[in-house]
Amino acid sequence: MRGRLGKVVLLSSLALANAAFADVIQFNGIITQSTADGTGPAVNNPLLNAILDGDPFAVALTFPVSITAPSPAAHDLTGATLVFTDQSQPGTESSFGSISLTVSANGVFDTVSLLACLTTGSGCAVGNQLTASFQIPAAMLNSQNVAAAGLDQPHPLDLLEDDGTTDIHGSIDQYSYRGASAVPEPSQFAYVGCVVAAIGFIRKQNRRRNK
Repeated sequence: MRGRLGKVVLLSSLALANAAFADVIQFNGIITQSTADGTGPAVNNPLLNAILDGDPFAVALTFPVSITAPSPAAHDLTGATLVFTDQSQPGTESSFGSISLTVSANGVFDTVSLLACLTTGSGCAVGNQLTASFQIPAAMLNSQNVAAAGLDQPHPLDLLEDDGTTDIHGSIDQYSYRGASAVPEPSQFAYVGCVVAAIGFIRKQNRRRNK
């Protein structure tokens, strides 16, 4: 019993620990083109039809590495996840497969370029992707609530779905980078609680056997 419990606790703890140690880049903006403007309607993800011009949105990229400086090559984001969320409507998208992020130096700025391919539709190259391009001050790469300037106007954010039929645009106005060690994640507390509970259980069982 003790050995089996220990094995289960160990596996659970490792899974929780791995989930906790991930960095997050988030950028925010305002929707400037929605399906109501004549694109779409969204078929593969009908939730996107709820999005309206002027809605605030957020894109969160979670990845198991740390980015501390610009690099001419795209970062390896194997295991990364990306979520687009309309913050005032029930419009979300998270069905992304391949994700590429490049942070390049440009004078006193860093340019951030993102390409995320959807797993729906006929392929990334024919209009099933999310792209984003913006600049931030170079000294603020690992900071939170940083003012961002959108590039590739008029669509710093471009979400294409349904082989390009659905086309949602947005500005990019704010950027944040949260390192894994910056703030304890809820899963870290769960990890510690799991270990403490297991130790207590084992000690209790030992006391019963020794009586």
